[in-house]
Amino acid sequence: MQNLKNTFAPLGRGLVKLGKALMLPIAVLPIAGLLLRLGQPDLLNIAFMAAAGQAVFTNLPVIFALGVAIGFADENHGAAALAAFVGYVILTASLGVLDDDIDMGVLGGIIVGVTAGLLYNKYKSIKLPSYLAFFGGRRFVPIVTGAACLLIAAAAYFVWPPIARVIGAFGDWTITSGNIGLFFYGIANRLLIPLGLHHILNNLVWFQFGSFEVVKEGVVTIVQGDLSRFFAGDPMAGPFMAGFFPIMMFGLPAACLAMIATAKTARKKAISGLLLSMALTSFLTGITEPIEFSFMFLAFPLYVLHSLLTGLSLVIMNILEIKLGFTFSAGLFDYLLSYGLGKNGLYLIPVGIVYALLYYFLFKWAIVKFNLTTPGREPEETDQEAAPPTPAVQAAPQAAAAGPVAAASTEAPKTEISVPAADDQSRGANYLRGLGGKDNIKTIDACATRLRLEVVNADAVDTPALKALGARGVVKAAGGAVQVIIGPEADLISDEIKKYLK
Repeated sequence: MQNLKNTFAPLGRGLVKLGKALMLPIAVLPIAGLLLRLGQPDLLNIAFMAAAGQAVFTNLPVIFALGVAIGFADENHGAAALAAFVGYVILTASLGVLDDDIDMGVLGGIIVGVTAGLLYNKYKSIKLPSYLAFFGGRRFVPIVTGAACLLIAAAAYFVWPPIARVIGAFGDWTITSGNIGLFFYGIANRLLIPLGLHHILNNLVWFQFGSFEVVKEGVVTIVQGDLSRFFAGDPMAGPFMAGFFPIMMFGLPAACLAMIATAKTARKKAISGLLLSMALTSFLTGITEPIEFSFMFLAFPLYVLHSLLTGLSLVIMNILEIKLGFTFSAGLFDYLLSYGLGKNGLYLIPVGIVYALLYYFLFKWAIVKFNLTTPGREPEETDQEAAPPTPAVQAAPQAAAAGPVAAASTEAPKTEISVPAADDQSRGANYLRGLGGKDNIKTIDACATRLRLEVVNADAVDTPALKALGARGVVKAAGGAVQVIIGPEADLISDEIKKYLK
């Protein structure tokens, strides 16, 4: 069994890294959707603004190639993005000659991005003979990426048509299966969040499944995916997005109220501010991970219930023929943005109210009935452990004044490795101590709401210390993979930690 885990651990880490890398290109969609929507005749009627937004959607494959390459490259170096651009141009030009009917879409961009990022990591420091030295190091990366993409194009000529047929058949089944496909997609979307793999599933649904012909000035363009088709004007698009609005705008905020209502009296005031801020974030932006991780592991039955309710929401919205879309997530901002393009958007309000009541009373009942450990209901010993700063987070001022030997003696044994100076109480320094110090970190990066790390020793990661700093949760997976759920500030904190790693 252990051998099996060791065999699949690199694959798991690779998929997690891909999920993280996909967040960078996805982050450009809100501005594209905003420009495209505001430029429409029924709003500001500014043609060049609409064209600017549409240009982003038209060029999504190359944008994904650039973004994924940066996400995979060490130090997120821009040389990988240049290599990805060169590789994508070579891939598309080659396929245009080999078989003009082959369109790898966003998946092609992702493949090129992964290739460029991995080749950057392998060849960024390569040394060539003196007469070719100019082309060594990072300058070699676009060259080898271009060659690799030429081979990918040749291989795609033979293997992509059957792959495209399989993807198309699966996509057609997902779409034509109606409520069955929607229900299972909603459940899978939530259940994959702990692994960070939901982005991979989402990219298939949003950018690959289904096609729509856009005819403009006699030119026919094929648009793929539920998200892209929705903003291109496909009246059938939107069912794979609309069902998330009742969850993110109403359901999860109501779950926060239920957790506040069931918290211990002594902790209710302290936990209210935290949960209410997370509820407001979910309502406005659709960022839900801080809420979900607050009960995902402590009260997993609630998370299963949440996943089932999400699948059911997609079915209900489809039955009511409510079509809504989003560029980032299903919050108020995207609801207002997509309302004019959608159908029966006002129906969201009564559905959302019903979902808010469902979440509130079901969560409250389940928490009390089964005595589930949600925020504010942790055992007393956990409360006491989390209250004071731990040695890994804050060294005693007296120890700092006594010198480095005394300061080191206040550190927990598991953090007796390279850590910031004891008197450095910046946020980045404190997080680094909680993560076990500089020497414990192999790689660190961030997605929308979490730090993603590979560490030497997962046991050296001090979960209570990180929670005392404001982390919502810590996930330790096989192979030294660690995720720290923080919230929208994750990327900033990642940069603050990286300053100590240079």
